[in-house]
Amino acid sequence: MEANKTNTQPENTKFTSIMQKEIFEEPGVVKNLLERYTTPDDKITLELPEKIDNIVIVASGSSYNCAAIAAPLFIEYANLPCEYEYSSEFVLQKKHFVTPHSLYIFVSQSGETSDTLRALKMIKDEGVKTMCITNAENSTMWNLCDYKILSDAGEEKSIASTKALTAQILCSILILLKINYKQGVDISGYLNTMRRVPAYLERINLNLDKINTVAQEISKYSNISILGNKNYYPVAKEGALKIKETCYLNVMAYPFGEFMHGHVAILNQKSVIIAIIDEENSEFAVRNLQKIRQDYNPKIICITSVQDVKAGDLNIYIKTKRKLKAIFGALLTLQLIACKLASILKRNPDRPKGLKKVVKD
Repeated sequence: MEANKTNTQPENTKFTSIMQKEIFEEPGVVKNLLERYTTPDDKITLELPEKIDNIVIVASGSSYNCAAIAAPLFIEYANLPCEYEYSSEFVLQKKHFVTPHSLYIFVSQSGETSDTLRALKMIKDEGVKTMCITNAENSTMWNLCDYKILSDAGEEKSIASTKALTAQILCSILILLKINYKQGVDISGYLNTMRRVPAYLERINLNLDKINTVAQEISKYSNISILGNKNYYPVAKEGALKIKETCYLNVMAYPFGEFMHGHVAILNQKSVIIAIIDEENSEFAVRNLQKIRQDYNPKIICITSVQDVKAGDLNIYIKTKRKLKAIFGALLTLQLIACKLASILKRNPDRPKGLKKVVKD
C-alpha cells in the first residue's frame, strides 16, 4: 500500500521546501498506517512474539528519539520494562540484558543504518527475538529481523527526518497497544484517539501564522534551550536536533527540573526558551518558568496542550487532553518551527551542509 500523498497546504500556495511538503504529508501517513495495521473492529494486525517480558529499542539520530519517546510509553501503558540505546553505544558494550522472552526492536528509516545493523547482528548472535521498524521493505534490516513493521511513510527526500519519524512513533504505539490487547486490555479508546490524530495534525499545519511569528522571534537568538518533561523531553531533543540540522544553531534540550541544576546559567547570555507543557507537567513547568523569568528574564515561548496556560511571551496552543495525541502535536509544531527558521536564516533545510542519510558502509 502506498503512503497517502495528500497534504493540507492551502490551494494556490507553494511549499517552500521538500521538508515542509513532507511535514504536510504527515496526516496522510498516519491515516495510511492506521488503515494498514488496524481493523474496524479494533484489532491490530501486527505480528508479535507470543510472550514478551522486556523490550530494548536500538536506534540512531531521529530514530533514537523515537525510541526515547516510545520506551516510557511501553512502561506506562503496557507495564513492560523497556530500555533504549544509541546504536553506536550498543555495539561498544560487552554484555546486554537478555532473557528467553526479550524483544529487541531496531528502528531505522532506511533499514541500512550502519551502526544499527552492527547492533542487530551482534544481538542476533545471542539468539534474541528481533523486530525492525523501517521505511524500507526488503532492506538489510528487514531481511535480518524475525518480526518486521513497514513504517510506510513514502520516500523521504529531505535530510531532516519528519514524516518518517512520525510514522515510527505511531508504529511503536501500535506495538504497545497490540501487547495491551494480548493482555486483555480494551484498546478501543486508544485506537479512537489515534484515528483522530490525522485531523489534529491538519489543524496544526494550518496554524502557520503563529508558527511563522514564533520562528521570526527565535531567529533573533543564537542561544536556544528547549524544555520538556517525561515523554516530552525526547520530543524536545528531537526539536533541538531539527533546528541544529536545518539552521546550524547550537540548540540544547533539557528536562525542566534538571535545567535548574546548573544548566540555567546559560541564560546569563541573551536567550530564548521553548517550553513544552501538557496537563501532567503544567504546574511544575509554570513554577520553573516563573523562577526563570524572575532570575534571568529570557524570551519564553510555550507549546502547550493546556488552554489556560499562558506562561510564555508567545504561546502556541496544541489543543488536546490526550498525551498520545499531544506528543504528535508538539513534534509537528517543532518541525514546522525548524523549517520556517531555516527559511528565515536563508538555510536549505533539505540539504544541510555536511549531512547525509547514514546508511550501510
